[in-house]
Amino acid sequence: MTGAPTLQRRGLGDDMASARVLLTQRIAEARDVIDVVLANPPAVPCALPELAPPAASVVREESLAEYAEFLLRTRLDPFKSAVFNGADSVRLAVSGKRLKKVSRRLHEALEEFTARSEPVAGLAADLAADYPGHTDVTYAQAAAALLVLGEWDRTHRAPTPAMKRNVLGSIARDGKLRLALFVCPPVDFSRLSGDKPELYIRDHMHGSVLSRLTDRLHTLFRGLEGARVGVELRTFVGDTDEDDYLWHGVTPPAHLDRQALDARREQLVGAVARYLSEEIPGSEGHHPRVLRAEAVRVERLSAVVPSAAAEGIRAAVSETPLDFFDAQDIEAEMALMRSLWQPGSYYDGLAEPDDETLRRIVVHKFAAYAMQGAVLRDAEPDLVLVQTERPPLLRTRMLAAGWHTTAESAECTESSLPTVDFFEPTEDRW
Repeated sequence: MTGAPTLQRRGLGDDMASARVLLTQRIAEARDVIDVVLANPPAVPCALPELAPPAASVVREESLAEYAEFLLRTRLDPFKSAVFNGADSVRLAVSGKRLKKVSRRLHEALEEFTARSEPVAGLAADLAADYPGHTDVTYAQAAAALLVLGEWDRTHRAPTPAMKRNVLGSIARDGKLRLALFVCPPVDFSRLSGDKPELYIRDHMHGSVLSRLTDRLHTLFRGLEGARVGVELRTFVGDTDEDDYLWHGVTPPAHLDRQALDARREQLVGAVARYLSEEIPGSEGHHPRVLRAEAVRVERLSAVVPSAAAEGIRAAVSETPLDFFDAQDIEAEMALMRSLWQPGSYYDGLAEPDDETLRRIVVHKFAAYAMQGAVLRDAEPDLVLVQTERPPLLRTRMLAAGWHTTAESAECTESSLPTVDFFEPTEDRW
């Protein structure tokens, strides 16, 4: 039995976009009326104001509201006063009833737009007070970005100082919010026993882990677009898991063709980029599966050369993991990975390791994630990570160990790797 489709909740970005569209429509409607009145002056002499600059020149949010207020104050209200003036009333080319309706509709749209914009204005003022030195536009865009990110984040945390600084710094640079996303490559480990074991990495994303995340990811980017926040998504394909930790406990096939495997990894980069930006049908027409192609930048970890600091943190965690993580973290990850050897699960097709071997794999996994955190910071220090792995808080701590090591700021804390989480903190299973 097929259930009814799940309706996606509208967010702040959607509401801002709808209010903006409505206000723009009402402004155009008002201008049509104003054009008619000014093109057909009344027979009785009457002082009428000149037409305002064209609406197309309105770019900034506050300018749109100011322009609507301007039309009401200097055009429509004076027109109504001239028409409804008792014995001195003037007949205009547009009826008084029409003027009232257009004026009322513009006023209501302006009120709606202002109400939807108030949270952004309030947060922008707070950012300006706490982090001086940026433009009003930067504060407004950063505020909108933070509100959309916070609404989407399943941890329901207030934005940390590190997140505020990163969002402001990124937008101040060129008007873009920089987000990062790790993508698990689609795999079929049963292919490792075949003639071409490199085919264990698949070359398409359908049925992959990512395919189960795209609907909700799209709501994030749709919200940012609705709030008029420019975005760049740096997507890292995590195609080094086997080399980084799995092969430390599971022996790879001797005939694994590394050159063919590398070519397959490169093909996957293009497949991920196309999958994220492919136009698909929706309730309101076609839209990108996640976001527009020009906003997506995909790279594979296997092609990234880690810095000396990144390699240093990997070595340090490998040698003394309990200097960085609790024993409970190691045990929890072992239990999680053990579940991935169940039939039909991620590692189905691989020989299941014993406990000692699995512990070794897990320690190298923690070290690899710490190294990847350093790679993230080296690649883009002003980013926010869209965390789509479970358990989300542990995964962030694993990455943060490396992020902290390469941080220049003395203000590093456990929350200094800015993240928004796809899953609730309690969702700790695949």
